[in-house]
Amino acid sequence: MDALLTAIVVWLSTNFGLPANFESPRIRFASSAELNFPLKGSVGSEAKKQTPTAEGSSDIVSFYSMESKTIYLADGWTGKTPAELSILVHEMVHHLQNVGQLKFECPQAREELAYQAQDRWLHLFGHDLERDFELDGFSILVKTKCFY
Repeated sequence: MDALLTAIVVWLSTNFGLPANFESPRIRFASSAELNFPLKGSVGSEAKKQTPTAEGSSDIVSFYSMESKTIYLADGWTGKTPAELSILVHEMVHHLQNVGQLKFECPQAREELAYQAQDRWLHLFGHDLERDFELDGFSILVKTKCFY
C-alpha cells in the first residue's frame, strides 16, 4: 500500500500542485454501517457520498479523518478497479490538504479539488464520475460550494 500511496502523492502533486508530503495516512477498513455513521462527531463531517445505492440514496464508501490522519475505506475495497482506486485518490487529496495545512472557506470547498482529481484519474482509464458514481456536474457543484 505504501508504494501505491507514494505514486498517488506524486501524481497529485504533479497534476494539481498539492504539497508532496510522503507521510502516509493510516488506512482502515470499515463496514457500511460504520461508514454511514462515522465515529460519532469529529469524522462524520468529512464523509464523502460517492456510490448510489439501488434505492437511489447514497452510501458513504470512504471518508478521511483529519484528526487521526486516517482514510476509512469500505470493507470490500480492493483497489483492483479504476473506480476503487479513484476513491483512494479522492481521500488522498484530503490527506494532502490536511497535512499541508491548506485553508478553505468552508468544508465543502475542500471537495472541489478532490472531485477534480478523482475524475481526472478515472479519465486515465476511460471512465468518469458520472458513469462510475452517477455524479453529474450539477451534483458535484452542489457538493463543492459554500452556501451560507
